[in-house]
Parts: sequence; C-alpha cells; structure tokens
Amino acid sequence: MNTFTRLRLFCHPASIRLFLHTHALLKQDRRYSALNLLKAVWFASREDKVVRHDGRWIVSSFLPPVPSRAADQVVQAVPETPTRFEAMIAGRRLAPISMYVAVTERCPYRCGHCSAAGRPPLADRDGGELKTLLHQLQEMGTAIIGLTGGEPLLRGDLCDLIASLDDRSISILFTSGFGLTRERAQAIKRAGLFAVGVSLDSDEANEMDARRGHAGAFEQATQAVRFCREAGLYTMTQTVAGRDSLASGRLERIVRLSGRLGAHEVRVLETMPSGRLAKIGPGLLLTAQEREGLKQFHAEMNRRRDVPKVSVFAHTEDAERYGCGAGTQHAYIDGAGNLYPCDFVPLAIGNIRDRPVADLWRDLHAQIGKPRQTCLLMELYVRQRLAGVEAFPVPPEQSRQCLRELAVMDRMPGFYRRLAG
Repeated sequence: MNTFTRLRLFCHPASIRLFLHTHALLKQDRRYSALNLLKAVWFASREDKVVRHDGRWIVSSFLPPVPSRAADQVVQAVPETPTRFEAMIAGRRLAPISMYVAVTERCPYRCGHCSAAGRPPLADRDGGELKTLLHQLQEMGTAIIGLTGGEPLLRGDLCDLIASLDDRSISILFTSGFGLTRERAQAIKRAGLFAVGVSLDSDEANEMDARRGHAGAFEQATQAVRFCREAGLYTMTQTVAGRDSLASGRLERIVRLSGRLGAHEVRVLETMPSGRLAKIGPGLLLTAQEREGLKQFHAEMNRRRDVPKVSVFAHTEDAERYGCGAGTQHAYIDGAGNLYPCDFVPLAIGNIRDRPVADLWRDLHAQIGKPRQTCLLMELYVRQRLAGVEAFPVPPEQSRQCLRELAVMDRMPGFYRRLAG
C-alpha cells in the first residue's frame, strides 16, 4: 500500500514540476544523472509512510511537504559554485533545510531528559527582534522554521510570530501542550502554522506526570493533540526512547495512543547526553543493537495501516540514508541568540546579536564541512571532547576547537552517494 502511495506521489503534477525544476538546475554538470536522483529519493523514502494532509504530501516531517514553496527552497538554497550538483552531493547549503528557534527559555516542567536545561535563565527576547530573525532566516532560504523553547505557548505574541512568516517556509511548533485550549489551537492555525509536535512520554498519566515533574502533564498533552488535530494542523507526538522502551512495549503503546488521539505522526528520539543528561553514563544510552531495533520498529510500524506514521531519528539519520545533518542541513538558536549545530550539541558558534545569522551559518557550515555518517553529539561524547566542560553552552573559540578535532568524513551518507552514482 505504501509503495502504491509513493508512486502516486512521484507521479503527482507537483512532484513532476519539482523534479523538472531540480533537473534544470543540475543538468549542467555532466556527472549528474536524473535516474540517480530518482533512485536516491526512492531509496531514502522507501520505509517512510507517505501522509496526505491539507492537499499536500508529507514523506518526512524533516522535509517540507509537496507541493509548497518551502520544498522549492530546499533546492534553491544549494550554492551554484562550482556547480549546484557538486554542492548538492557534498551537502553544502546557503541555508539550513531546518532551523529551530527557542522563542523562550521559560517552562513549567522539569523533564529529566530536557536538552535545553542547564543554561542561564533569561527573559524572553523582544517580539520585534524575533520577527527580524525569522525574516532573515526566510531571506536565506530556510525551508522549515521550528518554534521551540522552553514552552513557546507561554508567549502571548506567539500568533504574531507565526503570522510574520510567509509561505517560503513551513512553521512547526514544538510544545508540551501546556495550557493549549481549543481556541488557541484554532488561532495558531489561522496565523499560518503548519504543524505541531506535542511531547508524549508515556501512555500512562502517572508515569508521564512524574517524568515531567508536574501533575496533569499527561492530560495537558493528550488534550493538546486532540485540539490540534481538530484545528486542522499536521499533528505529531514526540517521545524519547530509552533502553527498555521497545522491550517493555511502551513505545508501541505510545504509538497506538497517539493514533487514538488523532496524531498523523509519531517522532521517536533517543536518550541523548545533553542538557540534564550531559554527564550521563554510557550504560544508560542505547546500544548499537537497540538502535537497530528502533530502525526496525520504524519500518514495521510504517507497513501497518492501523497506526500513525512513525519517524525514528535513528532511521532518518542512518548512514545509508541522510546521516547526521547537524550544522550542514539543520541548526538551532537558543533563547540568548547563540547558534548551535543542533538542539542537542552545546557548541555555540556565535551569537546573532553580534553577527548576522547568515554569516554565522556559513561559519558553522564551513567548520563541520559535510553531513556525517554518525551523530555529531555521540561522536563528541565517545571521544570525550565535552568531558571537561562544566558550563554550557561551550564558548565559540572552544566550540571551534572541538569541531576542528572531529574526524574528517571520507565517506558521505547513502543519499548523497546514490545521487552521485
């Protein structure tokens, strides 16, 4: 069934138009092959469930839906030198495919796995300053802009921030669901929001409330999922998989609950040595075998019709697919304006109050170079590059030194190798 749906997507006029547009940009390079482009996209998406929402197709929530101007931006934001094809197979970009922006550091919860924990408490940035940043990200060619925190719903001007974005980017709100009413869900939809990701740690209220350190957290989250689906938003739940999540059946129960609540998709992260868990011991992290189990779970769930789409980070970032895009395809800006390779990697490359965000992105991109076959944070953790760091974020000079000491990637992730033939 999913193969048939993917064929429908590939044959859709909007997909054909996007393919022809991409083909026209790349065909000047003699090494480019249209067949290799089709093979690379087909293989990368073969275990993803394709979802139809609001007249558009979603293959991966890490990429914009088709058709959309945001999908066009993914191709447009590839440098023209030496050729667009050369830049594309090397993973070079003028702008990230996705940039997540912390619009507040405030949060009513104390989640044990929070990657934003440990940073100094800050007052919210002015709405005008944030709108200027969002405009700059769109001018660069950023296709997906995620609004995160802290808890973004604590901002009274959230709808104004969302409405300041035009359709060159899609916007995603990442939230715990705290305080979200039916009326506010409808308001953020009217403002132009495309998708919402609601954190869901368990299928049991008591367990989730304990994990969040707040009574009623489960009820707030499940209610938020229902309201977002009712409002017409592309609705996702997000959960963090620990070592026992698969074996205990908890992960599948969360997927089933998400489906009953009306979610289109479940995003599955894994326990990461970041934020409150920065000093975590290796025994609490997933083993290679457990990570492979998560990838298999991704494939198995997406073959079923009775559950929502499942997107496991370990699957998307697998060496045979897109690899780790931290700092080359994705980046993150915290509440203080520091730019990082991703939400979990605490290496601050600079601050948007000191330098334009486009300059910082070029600097970060040049430092990391190419998409990596392995997770950037896990590489830093295994090599103990952050072991002696006592305060986060890591200052820019020390961050650059950490990046310079990374192993050089002599082999690109599978998507780029297939594209290159």
